[in-house]
Amino acid sequence: MSEFQLSRVERPRLDSVNHDVLAAQVGGQWDWCWANALPYRALVAPAAGAPMPAAPERGVDFMPYLGYWASLQSFLTYSFGWTRHDRGLRWWYDAGKPMDDARFGLIEAVWGRDGNLLPYIEWCHDRLSTFEHQALAEWTDYDGAADQLSSEWQRRFAEARDEFTFDGTTPHGKHLEGGSHVEGPAGTRYDATLTVSGERTAVYAAESALGWYRGLVELGAGLPLKPNASWRVEVFVRPIGFLGTYRRSRSTGLWFSGQHRYHSVGN
Repeated sequence: MSEFQLSRVERPRLDSVNHDVLAAQVGGQWDWCWANALPYRALVAPAAGAPMPAAPERGVDFMPYLGYWASLQSFLTYSFGWTRHDRGLRWWYDAGKPMDDARFGLIEAVWGRDGNLLPYIEWCHDRLSTFEHQALAEWTDYDGAADQLSSEWQRRFAEARDEFTFDGTTPHGKHLEGGSHVEGPAGTRYDATLTVSGERTAVYAAESALGWYRGLVELGAGLPLKPNASWRVEVFVRPIGFLGTYRRSRSTGLWFSGQHRYHSVGN
């Protein structure tokens, strides 16, 4: 797997800007969603010094770092097709952190190396009962029940809570439980086309970052059924770029990128 050469960047400072235009370009409210496109771009060019959000600092205003956490949450949701980020990431740790999928390498190179991945998993587990909205729940049987934790995970979470703060170094208090900050790709309106390019291949192109996942779901439902085979759809979103090759899971009903075994562990 290629090593990631990344440049870490702070949230851009914008003076006068049309927030409706921004939302269509980043897929939601700017403060939370400004970095949502960055993981996809880094995957396309891992050695090119692609920008990724800078690590939060202790004791400073957390607002500039909302995108640091929201980009991780959005990436796990719409690339892996996960509804249970806590479950998927705990599986990854327990499996020894396999790196045969470049997305795991990117997650480790940013949030793992920053020491902020375990706090995110703890937050996911802690807030399961208070999630107001799960962006993919309408298309699958969402399981919001907390899993019984091993003694090792209980220890890890206890350590994460011991370092609990309300600054940018924790996802707690960042309004990530509500869907409005990460549901943009699953929004009700979309502007997209799906074109069959081969016997089992198609190309999906969305003009806006808002609603692109819903467009994939709804337009993808019109593809002819292929017994014992899946459609492979190359997904492009104009403001973001190439997001990956997606398939629809026969077990969860969700669209995802990468290997199915890495999709299933987070549901």
